[in-house]
Order: sequence, then structure tokens, then C-alpha cells
Amino acid sequence: MKWPRTLRGQLLASHVFVTLVGVALVAVFAGRTLTLSRIAEAEHSLEDVGFLVSNELEEPVKEYDEGETQAAADITAILARHARLGSPDLIVILPDGQIITAAGVTEPPGDLREEIEVRGALAGEDLHDIRRDSTGREMLYGAVPIEHESQVYGVLQLATPMAPVREQIARTLVVLIGVVLGVTALVGGVAWWLAESLARPIAHLTEAAGRMAEGRLDYPVPSSGNADEIRRLEQAFNEMARRLQALLDDQRMFVANASHELRTPLTSLKLRAEALRAGAYQDPEAGPKFMAEIESEIDRLTKMVNDLLDLSRIESGLDAAAAAPVELAQLAGEARDAFSVRAERAGVNLIVAVEGTPPPAAGNESHLRRLLDNLLDNAIRHTPSGGQVTIRVEAADDRRPTTDDSASAARRPSSIVHRPPSVTLTVSDTGSGIAPEYLPHVFERFYRGAASARHGGSGLGLSIVQSIARAYGGAVSAESELGRGTAIRVVLPAYR
Repeated sequence: MKWPRTLRGQLLASHVFVTLVGVALVAVFAGRTLTLSRIAEAEHSLEDVGFLVSNELEEPVKEYDEGETQAAADITAILARHARLGSPDLIVILPDGQIITAAGVTEPPGDLREEIEVRGALAGEDLHDIRRDSTGREMLYGAVPIEHESQVYGVLQLATPMAPVREQIARTLVVLIGVVLGVTALVGGVAWWLAESLARPIAHLTEAAGRMAEGRLDYPVPSSGNADEIRRLEQAFNEMARRLQALLDDQRMFVANASHELRTPLTSLKLRAEALRAGAYQDPEAGPKFMAEIESEIDRLTKMVNDLLDLSRIESGLDAAAAAPVELAQLAGEARDAFSVRAERAGVNLIVAVEGTPPPAAGNESHLRRLLDNLLDNAIRHTPSGGQVTIRVEAADDRRPTTDDSASAARRPSSIVHRPPSVTLTVSDTGSGIAPEYLPHVFERFYRGAASARHGGSGLGLSIVQSIARAYGGAVSAESELGRGTAIRVVLPAYR
């Protein structure tokens, strides 16, 4: 017979097999012990009768040994009386080998003085033997000496059928077999329930995994496990499905937004190309204008595609680099020099403020430079002439928000925890600010509020900032107030 291949079958078979073997071994041991106990009980009963009758035979046997003729009749009468009372078969063996039996008892052939129990009685030992008599019956034999004042005058041999003892043993074995089968059935039922309780949630998980393979993630696994481990597995599976669904939704949204963002410049390029084909390139005013607009849209597409590639590489880990110490104060000074011409043209005052001696941040210099460039690009683009953009670098308080959700700073106080040393980079401007309803979405891909749409942003800059910060264990938050400006704060772990 093959071993079951299903979990349910294996659990049931293993429990039943182990229980059956264990209980059977116990039953065999108990059966043997009870069998020996029944035989010992029969032997003790035989001995009690033997000592009782031997006491009555003491005087008659002594008299017989002394030559009194009436003694033989007295011995026969005592044996016959006990035979009528249902005693075992009784045989008196005299020292000369003469045999005196109870009425109706078949005398065995041969010299009984050679039997093991008789020899044991003559030697002062209590010996018993189980053998068949001359009629074929299985008998239990025993013997006791007949003695007076330490002198042995004969031996009383007793024999009782083993059939009643065997019947008692058989009844006991039937009860043991019933117990074995009952316990096995009970354990089998418990094993079936246990196997079912374990196999059912696994079957649900298998079914859910099949649905997941088909792309159906909106069917949570019902909680059906009795064990904590099964419940945790179900919860983890449902959480995985939920996150996968969120990831797929995010990807679909990303593709939809990317398609939308790419459609606009592509449509513009197509319209201008059609106009040039229709002869606008010969127009001294329209031709150069359309060519300049085409170049501008191509630059915009190139930047958007590069941003998308960078964002994808950062979030997938393909662009990950080992963290190294980066001096954000030095990086801020270099960024100020790089953006100084653009800030001057926009009429924006660009300054750097370093508080104390901040520790170096843990990160990749090129990535953090990209992060700071994106923040400055946004800040200068949204700051009107005469405004100011400030780059502030400082050692961060080890008590800082547990979330990098930009809305948390504006809408509710964050929970405070103690964390390892870190450094903060804040880029603030004095622009028009962000409305409260837009603030929770500023780090979403392609999200552009009214101000961003007016200034032509792609909506990917702050997403890249957030992805870079998270890649090195940092967090990003945004604070803004209409009419007073916006501050983007990046907290990065200090290099250790």
C-alpha cells in the first residue's frame, strides 16, 4: 500500500499508524501480564486447596504409613468428599509410589513421583506445571507435601482444568482488542479533524495563489486556521495580495499618467510638424518659431524620459550604490554656485545656512546632488522675483517624525521616537506656497498643482527626491503656507 501523498492523508495515516502500533504494544504487554496474573491466581488457588486438604490427610496418611488398614479407606473418603465439593482433582502419592485418587479421577500412567511438581514438593519447593492429562485436557498441576512433625509421609498432587482460566484470558484479550480499536478510532477522528483544520487553510491559500497567478488579487483568504502560525500565514498572504494590488494599481496609474504626460508634447510635435510640412517652414516668422517650439518639446520629452528612467532605476534598486560619507554643507555650497546664474536671472536671492557642525550624511554623492538639484529647481521655479531660496543644513534632532508623508506635518502632529544621529537638509522658498488640499500629493508621480502646472513642471522632481531619500534610509516631508512659501525637509542618517 502506498503512503498517502496529500497532507491530509499523511497526517491521518501517521497518527493512526503511530497510535495503532503504540497501543498494540501496550496491549500485548498488558495481555501478557494479565495472562501470567490469571495463571498465578490459579496456582495460588490450587495451593490453598492443597494445604487445606493436606492438613486433613496428615493423620490418615501417617496411620497408613504405620500399617493401620482403616487408614486407606479414610484417605479415600476425604478425597471423595472434597471432589464432591468441586475441588480440583486430588491424588495422594505414598512414599512407596502407591496412588490413592478421588472418585472419578483418572489415574495417569507411570510413576507420578517423577513429575516436576511432585519432585518439587518432596524437595520443599512450590512448583507448577501445565500439561495435558491422559484424556487430552490441558491441566494445571501442583503438589504439596503431607507431613507430620517435619517428616514427609506422602505428597498430595492437585490438578485443575485450564479451560476456565483460558476463557478468562480470552475475555480479557477481547476487551484489550476493543480498547485498541476504540483508541485508534478516537485518535483517527482527532487526527482527521487536525488534518482537516491544517489542510483546509492550505487549500484556501493554494486556491488564492492560483487566483493571484491569474491576476485576481481582490479575493482575500478567509481566516480558517486554528493554529497561530496558520493565521499569521493567512494574514501575511492577504497583506502580500493587498500590497501587490496596490503596486499594480500604482503601476497602472503610473502608465496612465506617463501616457498622458507624453501625449501632450507628442501632439504638439505632430501639429507643428504638419504645419511645417504644409509650408510653414517657408514663413520667415512661423518657421523658426515652430522649429524652436519643436526643440523645446523634444527637450521636455528628453528630460521626462530621463526622469522616468532615473525614478525606475532608483525604486527598483538598479541604481543603488554603497553609502559613503557626504558633506551636505559642501554639497549645498556647490549647488548654490551652480544655480547662482539662474537665480540671478530670476531675481531670486539664493543663500546657504549651515547650523553648527552637522555630521556627514550616509549616501551616494551623485544621488544626493541630484536630490538637491531637483529641490532647487522647484524652489527657484516657484519663487517670484525679489524672493529668496534658502538651503539649510543642520544636525537633526534624534526625536523626529516616524513618517515621511508630506501631509503629516501640515495636518497632524507626528508620533515622536528616538532614532540614531541624522542630518537635515531643508530647501525653503518664499513663493506662493501650496494649498492644503494639494500638499498631501506633492510627492506623487506626475502630480502637479495649479502652480506647478503654470510653471511647466513634469511632476517627477519630488518623487525622485523621495525615492533617493528612502533608498538611503531617509525621510522627506513638506511644509507650506499659502502666500508665505514652501519648505521641503530631507532627513538622512548620519554616516557611521
